[in-house]
Amino acid sequence: MEEAEEVRQRLTTAVNIRTAYIKTAHVDLEGRARATCTSCHSSVDSFLLMQGELTVNAQASDKLRLTLSNNMGATLNMFATVDAIPKHLYVKVGQFRVPFGLKQRDHNILVRQGYNLGSHKRDVGIEVGGTYGKLFYNAAVVNGNRSAGQAADSNQHKGMVATAGSTLGPVRGGVSFLLDRDRDLDREMIAGAFLTAALKNLTLEGEFNFGGSFGDDEGIGFSDDDIASKGYYFGAKYRVMPELMLSGRYGLFDPDRMVKGDGSQRVTLAAQYIFMENGSLELFYWFNIANDNRDITSTDRQLEGIDQLILMSHFWF
Repeated sequence: MEEAEEVRQRLTTAVNIRTAYIKTAHVDLEGRARATCTSCHSSVDSFLLMQGELTVNAQASDKLRLTLSNNMGATLNMFATVDAIPKHLYVKVGQFRVPFGLKQRDHNILVRQGYNLGSHKRDVGIEVGGTYGKLFYNAAVVNGNRSAGQAADSNQHKGMVATAGSTLGPVRGGVSFLLDRDRDLDREMIAGAFLTAALKNLTLEGEFNFGGSFGDDEGIGFSDDDIASKGYYFGAKYRVMPELMLSGRYGLFDPDRMVKGDGSQRVTLAAQYIFMENGSLELFYWFNIANDNRDITSTDRQLEGIDQLILMSHFWF
């Protein structure tokens, strides 16, 4: 019994259950866009879209922690974290989120979707990081080749990512750099800078990313001619009262700067109301801004400026 009690004390669990109703401004029954756990973008009304995540943490020893999280049968995280030097250096091995830019829960941010770096994406590899005074840093080597549709554990083209930054009072900022392979197996570079500021009940955040592709015999450059794509977002969150938070975000992603009319823009307004200790209701409205220069044959509903309303319940314990 004592051994069982000791094991129980070392295990912690968390459950998040989200259920969403999605109302699109223009229903197209023949449209191919369907809301999934990857994206809430849809051409039809969806009722209900569900996400259920179970996370288990095991403190195996003073320096070793094991983490496993699962979403509706699909493994998200499965890694071991070793505190090599407490606070200053950790080592993470397994499947985890690629540590690029700001850590976001919303996987529908345009630039993150465009670069295949949404919060739902995972990869297998090794990550090291930590803090020293006001500095924070991490670096990872992962399987990479995120765009080729290969399984996370069956790709020989390695990806590398690094982030470094500093915290000064209420302001936190940093830069990230990722080197991977694209669908054509060219070297893919993504670089970004991010900044957050927390002022009482108000939080401001922003991130700017750009990318390019280079052959193995080409040097990686940062000139205007080398940058093929770009995107950014900035937003604010305001806690009106302990139970109510309002937020807004503007985002843009241009996948190819040489192509006119392919850029997406969106304004997202959101409200979260915590109506019980472990439950909240969240309301989102997507203002998808129409791209007036788009190809008239394009059926991309985001480029057409078709809006969406999302009502979500969230329970956790």
